[in-house]
Amino acid sequence: ATRPGGYGVRIQRGRRSGRRYGGGLTVKTWDHPQWGQFRYSGGAWEGSVSAPGFDAFAHDTGYRNVDMAAGEYELGFEADGESDLPSEAAMAVAAGVIANPAALVSRITAALWDDFNGRGPDSGMWWHGDLDTVREGIEPAPEGPDDLPQLMRLNRVVILKTIEEYRKPVARLDFGAAFEEEHGVSILTDGQAILGAGNEIEVSPYASP
Repeated sequence: ATRPGGYGVRIQRGRRSGRRYGGGLTVKTWDHPQWGQFRYSGGAWEGSVSAPGFDAFAHDTGYRNVDMAAGEYELGFEADGESDLPSEAAMAVAAGVIANPAALVSRITAALWDDFNGRGPDSGMWWHGDLDTVREGIEPAPEGPDDLPQLMRLNRVVILKTIEEYRKPVARLDFGAAFEEEHGVSILTDGQAILGAGNEIEVSPYASP
């Protein structure tokens, strides 16, 4: 089948660990002309993209994509099933994130630093206005937003179909972080503005003033 706009979808016979399962595992794939092949798995289309600007987030968590090639990051699109392909709006959000890493690094760290200092929108997280706790156990302690990239690492980008009151696609960037090792940090963005902060378990758009 071919999606309008030229994005191909196909069924292929896949393998897992070099072995066939039940005569061969059926894997559904979706091909994007710039980003390559995505596979459907567990409610999302999953692939990887090149976005070397995010390498500025250099914290070594020891987990996830630490061993991926430099500049390569997981990209997923939330889906309700194998027939639910990413919308044009969802792909536009992803394109904004991929094309804009350097600017997003600056905006993410500025938003978090303001949050730590109790300025700007309140994320509702424990760290809002609690810079002293953020700094606990970190040497050298961060003194400004420019110090945060060394304390964070981008694990993946997930394009959500919708979230709470934000009724359109939005990107969730999931990070490992030295100041939140248990749950990590997640940032919501439309590819330009920072829309919310939290973690993978609990993240929502900033409340309206």
